Amino acid sequence: MSKINIALCGIGGYAMLYTRYILDKNDPRIQPVGVVEPYPQSCPRLGDLEAAGIPVYATMEELYAAQKVDLTVIATPIQYHTPQILTALKNGSHVLCEKPLCADEKDIEILKNASRDAERFVFIGYQWSYAPTTLALKKDISSGKFGKCLDMRTIVLWPRDLAYYRRGSGWAGKVAAADGALIYDSIANNATAHYLHNMLFVLGEDGKAAVPDSVKGELLRANSIENFDTCKVDLTFPGGTKACFIASHAVDKLLNPTYHFHFEKADVYYSQSKNELSLSVMPETYTEYGKVVAVTADGERIDYGNPFADEYEKLEAAIAAAVSGDTREYPCGLEAASAHTRVINRLQQNETVRNITADRLVRTEERVYADGLWADLIECYKDPGKSAADWAEV
Repeated sequence: MSKINIALCGIGGYAMLYTRYILDKNDPRIQPVGVVEPYPQSCPRLGDLEAAGIPVYATMEELYAAQKVDLTVIATPIQYHTPQILTALKNGSHVLCEKPLCADEKDIEILKNASRDAERFVFIGYQWSYAPTTLALKKDISSGKFGKCLDMRTIVLWPRDLAYYRRGSGWAGKVAAADGALIYDSIANNATAHYLHNMLFVLGEDGKAAVPDSVKGELLRANSIENFDTCKVDLTFPGGTKACFIASHAVDKLLNPTYHFHFEKADVYYSQSKNELSLSVMPETYTEYGKVVAVTADGERIDYGNPFADEYEKLEAAIAAAVSGDTREYPCGLEAASAHTRVINRLQQNETVRNITADRLVRTEERVYADGLWADLIECYKDPGKSAADWAEV
């Protein structure tokens, strides 16, 4: 069996997913040859990396000067994605980079050209886009099995504390870095980016995602950040399909990723877990919490399974492609990932981030949230024609 050299850029935070894989999975297809981390002491597995003889480098340049790398896995803050992808490609490495692709849509063509010139792939880690569940649903949608998509709705209510916005080195919740480099860190471009991207992805052709004609949004914040922690985003696609994406960190009740896609001949439902809020938005006939289920007009029920079944699918897809050299069928590369970046840029360029009125905020030592916001956002999910803007300062 062919074996590839693999390196990680970032080993803490979410990057621990990849750190665990190379340390614990004993995948015979890979040879870990290094990790890049300027602050390795923050990684709880540093001792295990050292015991395994995996060297730690402060920069990517030091890594590539010392090692030949076939696949570089990048899990770093958003503003570093473009330069780090370009560095990896320049050094002859395939890339799996965490979402989003980049902050600035101007970088999309630069990255496409660099990938083509280097003859190396770039996968972007929107996790659902590698799940057999999502790929099977996408295939049925593309085939016309359900007819035209009329309406799509997704909601995620994930409370976050003050520590969430203090993480990293000052980039959390930022629009741009001190040098002007765009970051656009927000709930829609970071924690819940997967679920906004999912609507674009399943509507697209193979290897692509749909780009809407119209992007409108209500962008709100409760926390003392530059960007937004709450949003209602309305999309219109070519052909008239409407989509609504709702997400907030500024709430005190939890609703894990939940969606309803309405087609001419079917309805597709998903809710990750069953609780008070999910029960309030899901039909009584939906009982398979944690699974994507389609119900056709003639009563057929199609169980697509759990899109979270394997957290390593994106990494395993990248490893398989790097080993085989055949990347023609990869699901989420630069083209598919770019649709989400374009939507985020439209939001950030055309909409104003507004503060939630102070009298509606609850402040504790641990967190800030808008009292009762969750209820109004659920009403917006049930009826996308409703607005959340009355929570904002005039």
